[in-house]
Amino acid sequence: MRILHLSKFYPPDPGGLEHIVASLAEGAAERGHEVRVVCAQGSSWRGSDAPSPSFSERRGVAVARLRTHGVVWSQPVTPGYLRAARWPADVVYLHRPHPLADLAALLIRTKALVIFHHSDIQRQRSLRMVYRPLAHLVARRAGAAVVGAQANLSHADDLGAHGRAKAHVIPFGVDETRFVPGKPPDPPQAVAGGPTGLFVGRLVSYKGLDVLLEAVSGTQLRLAIVGDGPLRPKLDSEIEQRGLGGQITLVGEVSEQDLPAYYRGADYFVLPSTTPAEMFGVAMVEAMACGKPVISTALSSGVREVNVDGVTGLVVLPGDHDGLRTAMARLAGDGDLRSRLGSAGRRRVEDRFTLRGMVVAHLELCAELTTCRD
Repeated sequence: MRILHLSKFYPPDPGGLEHIVASLAEGAAERGHEVRVVCAQGSSWRGSDAPSPSFSERRGVAVARLRTHGVVWSQPVTPGYLRAARWPADVVYLHRPHPLADLAALLIRTKALVIFHHSDIQRQRSLRMVYRPLAHLVARRAGAAVVGAQANLSHADDLGAHGRAKAHVIPFGVDETRFVPGKPPDPPQAVAGGPTGLFVGRLVSYKGLDVLLEAVSGTQLRLAIVGDGPLRPKLDSEIEQRGLGGQITLVGEVSEQDLPAYYRGADYFVLPSTTPAEMFGVAMVEAMACGKPVISTALSSGVREVNVDGVTGLVVLPGDHDGLRTAMARLAGDGDLRSRLGSAGRRRVEDRFTLRGMVVAHLELCAELTTCRD
């Protein structure tokens, strides 16, 4: 099959959505399918030395990175997107939220259209009001929709009734051969030298990092924060003001190659997100694959379908810094508990959240759509 992915950005640009797109695209290419990705040039590709547009191959996937003329309402302004999206594909994947890709999909008029609904548009209320009629129209014409968890359907207003009726639940998966249990012989300094918690993700408001800092304050807990984002300057300042420089390390962005060592070197993982904008939490799955117990929050999104309280980790209320502090202290002080929960987490990943399982399920859906079309 010829499979086209319409994405906002693509690795090496960071982001959970982008890495899921790459996993699907590369997984299909490895299995002999012809795969193309259309995306905007992200921060990793901008600058005077960056060709525009840029066409390249990444792990068997043809990637068209198109010139971006700024960002409006968190959406890249990419005039060449509509033309590039007209590549003659058998199946087209539209990765939401991305209104420009919705428009492109509407113009393509393919019946083998899959809407991969990662999340609704969250913050831009004005854009949401304009966008939703387009989103519902595209959903009516799509052959299928995909969400990563059953609970996410209750947070998929942009799909509308027609999109929900044709939705398939395919959990996100990670490469369990890359994320493996066992302490590395030389762990990164940020997670070495004693029980250390780990956060991995974008430094944005819904991740609950303010709650995490409050939970660590007044304790001896140690924490490494991996990732970058708009809250980085504020976090730097608050860590200094609270006198937490000796306990919390802001690591910054970490390469794909180095990331598993942080999971394996840490003692537990914490995801203190405060709103359902956290739709799944792929970083939790990566940590579980490495045999680490996780602390998550009781959100109404797919997060609750990943970590099982008392089985693979601990669950606290969103925004409850006291509860989060207690859970972190409990894991930091009990090695046997960490081992038991971490082993159960690894088994859960092997049963439900593997990369292979995700890719195969998507390819089976693609085959079904092309067969129905024929």
